[in-house]
Amino acid sequence: MILSIHQPSYFPWLGLLDKIRKSDVFVVMDEVQLSDSAYQHRNLFSTVDGQVKFLTIPFSKKDYLQRPIGEIEIASADWRKKHFNFLCNAYRKHPYAGEVLPILEQYYAVDYRLLADAVLASMSISFDLFGIETQVVRQSAMAYDRTLRRADLVVALVKASGANCYLSGSGAKSYLDESLFPDHVELRYNQFQHPVYPQLAASEFHEGLACLDVLFNLGKEGARALLRENATSGLHA
Repeated sequence: MILSIHQPSYFPWLGLLDKIRKSDVFVVMDEVQLSDSAYQHRNLFSTVDGQVKFLTIPFSKKDYLQRPIGEIEIASADWRKKHFNFLCNAYRKHPYAGEVLPILEQYYAVDYRLLADAVLASMSISFDLFGIETQVVRQSAMAYDRTLRRADLVVALVKASGANCYLSGSGAKSYLDESLFPDHVELRYNQFQHPVYPQLAASEFHEGLACLDVLFNLGKEGARALLRENATSGLHA
């Protein structure tokens, strides 16, 4: 069984979706601390003039550094209207706006109380549209030693899952302590080459945007084909 682990991400970028697609089980880390500068509660989207802009879900900052991301509440509900209006304006002329916008309208109609619920719902939509059938497990639902130091957390989750292969992002190679992994667990690093695809309004290609950008430009079938093509790039130990 191939396992991957990552924090929740608001409409994840292609690299994360690629890693999850190649996994049998994906553990979403909802017991870790929220990083205000990361992509857990925000992501980059194209503007109407082809630039890029962060859309951010506002969260309650009271004691948020002492609370796991799964317990953090959304600060106000007006973000849903703002985000949907921005996406309508930025992407309404894109080839597959008619396919994507009705789905987003339903997503933004829900009154989410917890930040993690809103982010995980965005991930679920992304998985469905990209045809990703990987089993998703919340970290908070797993049995493991919660007194462990952060450096041991990934290994503890791998052991708790019963996986015999851990698929890590390539960026983790510089800090992951490979000696901590049991002998029966194969450690692999996902090799992701960001594909170039048509971006309607952009004068130059922007990589690393939220996966919605791909869907608006290529549609569901085109987005799925894009990930399938990258799957041949391989997994390296």
